[in-house]
Amino acid sequence: MNDGGGMGMVKIRRWLKASNPWVWPIFLFLAFFVIFPLIKLFVDSFTTADVPLSPLREAIMTVDLMEEKIASGDEEEAKAALEDLMVQIERSESSITRTMDALAAALTSQQKNIDKWGEVLTELGATKNALAGMATPEEAIDEARKLKGLMSEAVLLPNKAFSVKFFFDVFKDRVYMKALINSLTLGFASVLTSSIIGFTVAYLLVRYEFPGRKLFNFLTMIPIVMPPLVGVLGFIFILGRGGTVNELFYLFAERMELIWPALSNWLFDHLPFNFVYGWHGLLMVETLHLFPLITLNVVDSLSKIDASLEEAAESMGSVGFKRLFDVTIPLTVPGFVTGALLVFIWAFADFATPHVVGLNNFIAPLAFMDIQQFIDRNLFKMGITVGAVMVMWSIIFLIVAKKYVSMKDYSTLSYRPVERRQLSKGWSALALIFLISLMLFAFVPYLGVGLASFARGWSMTPLPTTWTLHHYKRVIFDAPGYIINTFNYCTLAVILCILIGLPIAWVMARTKMRSRGALDILTTLVLALPGTALGIAYIRAFNTPILIKQPLANMWVIIPIVLAVRRLPYTVRSSYSSLIVVHRSMEEAAESVGASVLKTFKDVTMPLIWKGVLAGALFSFMTSIQESATTILLSIPGWETMTVGIFNFYTGGTHGDAAALGFILIIVGIVTLYIVNRLSSTKAGGGFFG
Repeated sequence: MNDGGGMGMVKIRRWLKASNPWVWPIFLFLAFFVIFPLIKLFVDSFTTADVPLSPLREAIMTVDLMEEKIASGDEEEAKAALEDLMVQIERSESSITRTMDALAAALTSQQKNIDKWGEVLTELGATKNALAGMATPEEAIDEARKLKGLMSEAVLLPNKAFSVKFFFDVFKDRVYMKALINSLTLGFASVLTSSIIGFTVAYLLVRYEFPGRKLFNFLTMIPIVMPPLVGVLGFIFILGRGGTVNELFYLFAERMELIWPALSNWLFDHLPFNFVYGWHGLLMVETLHLFPLITLNVVDSLSKIDASLEEAAESMGSVGFKRLFDVTIPLTVPGFVTGALLVFIWAFADFATPHVVGLNNFIAPLAFMDIQQFIDRNLFKMGITVGAVMVMWSIIFLIVAKKYVSMKDYSTLSYRPVERRQLSKGWSALALIFLISLMLFAFVPYLGVGLASFARGWSMTPLPTTWTLHHYKRVIFDAPGYIINTFNYCTLAVILCILIGLPIAWVMARTKMRSRGALDILTTLVLALPGTALGIAYIRAFNTPILIKQPLANMWVIIPIVLAVRRLPYTVRSSYSSLIVVHRSMEEAAESVGASVLKTFKDVTMPLIWKGVLAGALFSFMTSIQESATTILLSIPGWETMTVGIFNFYTGGTHGDAAALGFILIIVGIVTLYIVNRLSSTKAGGGFFG
């Protein structure tokens, strides 16, 4: 008996050691904060309408209050409680009727539950009539107690059932279908325009030498640090109907009145020009913000193409554009598809930019507005379902992208990088003209936000006429919470990214655990999740207490958690890239002299990969401070972030304060990007920017 028990304990210990229990908290974190919210989102999307039963619960509490007031002899308060009870009975009747209507829309018959609710409604009506004929609370108390028992039983009845109504309503409703088509169109159009610009920039930076190449290597990444919300505000300040450019055209038209009256009249008839509001402005903002995602990934792919492949193609007569399309572009597919997927998801799920340029008929703004309103429960339900549809489309495109990349093998045993060619003076001039023009357009928002942040009222003039630091005083000293909260949340998010992301990277790079594939899928999935949909999923998953008394959605800690989840893949990928270039023999040498795995990691591995880990963590920080969709949806009064403050200030009409917060955010982002660039340019194996 004892020997058998001893053998059993040995087996358990071996199993625990083989299963790496230190990985369990990571899986628990991902299961609780990634899988559970998504499951909850889809479950809620496939149920009948949410009908609040709060009037029934309020009626129960009112009966208790009435009993208490009668016992204490407070006649007036008891009468008031009775009057409140009659109001709550009417509200309860409405809730029960709507619950019955909702159950009738279930996929399977809910007639038994509908009949039970019908019986409650009948008894409730009889009780209401009885109470209406009673003049005093003392007279009514017995009926009120019966009502309390009825309500207590009623709140336990099933009030939800499986239904596909709302899910299919998204595809049947013209408004939602038009919004979905618009969002998909914006996503594909943004991929197309960003790809043209991003690939051109990447090809110039990797394959050619020209004056200022290293500077442009950094400058072309800067547009990524500006959130679309801040970017569109900057464009409006410069290119809006009352912006700098239109005001300059007005001044020019005035000057031309005597010199060229026909031109002056034409300008006055057509001004102000619409540069921003509408589809063209939306696509311009998205493209100039997102093209670095294409550049970032294509630079990495181009840098790893074996020169011998292109040389072989040249020997077969494939030169110029033919070689580019036959050899070079196909070999960049893995990096390009990754960048294209990120661009698509970002544009598809962007709700702030369409909202600001006056285009609300997109899927993300509709979901946001449905969730934010609290009057129509059917609309609220549609907002949840739209979030699920967004996740579904994102997962579909993620699967298609991974399947497409896996159709071919892009790996090489070794490679000799293609040497950069020195451009002639003429081609160098053209390259510089293209890059400088691109940067001028991309930096227009920075100029607009910077000017507006220092302006004391800017209207009907090309530039501000008076300057002030009032906006900075207000956001830094009068309302510092936005900045303090952002730094606190993003710092906590980065710590979580390192604590969770580094072990995931270690498992993927250094172990043969079966769970490696699952970790890879989960971290890739997180990268593809739309922020608006994830925010809705968190609202649904954590709006009730779990393990603790207060719902997690009502606590500030939900913000750093969701930011960590959103940006975890950056830390994982950077850490993984650093780990795979550290040869395993270095760690084996330490282990051979008795060092434990933990000591080996601390003394050998970490000193070799820390720059890569830090670069990924800082990139996670940089992208966290510009997160808007999830933070706006999950924000709690008094605990808002800078992007929430920018949104609130702009929609409230205080554009200068919004610009000041936006400019601070931009400066922090650029400084962080510079540090990341320096770290990734010195770490082994390349980095974020090649």
